[in-house]
Amino acid sequence: MIIELIGLPGCGKSHISVLLAERLRNAGIPASEPSRRIGHSRPLPRLAAKSACALIFLFLHPIRTIRTAFAVVRTRQTSLKNLAKSLFNLLFVRGLLVFFPRKNRVVLLDQGLVQGCASVHFSASRQLPQIFLASLPVPDLVLRIRADRETVIRRLGKRVTGAGSRVEENPAEQLSRYAESLESLSDRPSLKVAEIIEICNNGDGKNLDEKLDAAVEKIVQMYQSSR
Repeated sequence: MIIELIGLPGCGKSHISVLLAERLRNAGIPASEPSRRIGHSRPLPRLAAKSACALIFLFLHPIRTIRTAFAVVRTRQTSLKNLAKSLFNLLFVRGLLVFFPRKNRVVLLDQGLVQGCASVHFSASRQLPQIFLASLPVPDLVLRIRADRETVIRRLGKRVTGAGSRVEENPAEQLSRYAESLESLSDRPSLKVAEIIEICNNGDGKNLDEKLDAAVEKIVQMYQSSR
């Protein structure tokens, strides 16, 4: 099973991925978090792992790689740097899905295809072509993580990632644009899934635990029925 966690930077996707993986393993379900583990590693290992995923996808699926590159170029990124970063991140995620197939395990992605496409839209003059979006694999389940703006800004202010996030550079100004980019994708038919579970993560531990328990119950049911 492929489960994507989507939401604004700073909403707590990675934290919730950890909590969900722990609960799933306790329930006897094999779970992995490849994007979180790579994204939170040191800069050089992170770059090496992302590059390996992108290159694997390039070698195994050269035509899809060309189509992905062409689709990103058509969005008219605001700079060559943004073009390279958007394309690299999207190919990284596509490579992850090659490394971690959905059979016999639950794969939690705090940076999946929806999030990757939103990153492309963030610095684009045009949106990704609908025909390209329709060609992307659809996750089995989406967890939409929400947090209020003040909480997100506070969390982003505490980060010291060195990853060069375009939102982290000026969150007060950029969050609205990123939210628009995310909404433009999560509501499109080509990326819709059978069910989207909403999880609020504003620091209310009791409410979060209840939402996580409900999500785990749903995931376990889906996993067992797919075997």
